Amino acid sequence: MGEVVSSLFYSDLFTKSDVGSTDQQKDLIKQILSAKENNLGEAPYSNEGCWRSNFEYGNEIDWLREEVKKYTIQICNTYATIDNIFKKQISKENNMLDFKIWTNVNEPNSTNDIHTHKEFSFACTYYLQGTNTGKLTFINPANILNECNLKSPFVRNYSVEPKDGDLFIWPAWIPHRVERNESDRQRINLAFNINIT
Repeated sequence: MGEVVSSLFYSDLFTKSDVGSTDQQKDLIKQILSAKENNLGEAPYSNEGCWRSNFEYGNEIDWLREEVKKYTIQICNTYATIDNIFKKQISKENNMLDFKIWTNVNEPNSTNDIHTHKEFSFACTYYLQGTNTGKLTFINPANILNECNLKSPFVRNYSVEPKDGDLFIWPAWIPHRVERNESDRQRINLAFNINIT
């Protein structure tokens, strides 16, 4: 008698630390705070205490786009080894990655409400200022109402404490929120929605 183990519903959080040089990080923070001061590209539908912007930083952040691109390709290759349907969907030769990028500046005491980016393949956040500014928490959508048996696998919330220079990528359908910024620092990040085209 044989045994078969099939993955049903599964996902990961991929983390890369110390992304970008100190100079690149400082320069990008300076650009973001200048855009905020001049209210450039302000986007609607933000959380209270969060300035959100669709301002384009041009080729000055090509280093970050390239890092996200390389990491996303690596992640796709990882998932292609364990998810045959995903592998078939991305099997064409000339897959491209399409990025939608925006900026978040969260003031002390602010949060980001639970949400998903379900229209996209992956979501990504790059923390320029993340240390002590609030955990990033992921919730299994099967357990949004906390109705799952806690002795079943993968039903708990999972939280990480971002640090300055951390880059996170995860499947975009996963509900997540950012906990209260209890520090006296602004939480500054760039967020990416990533589609495989």
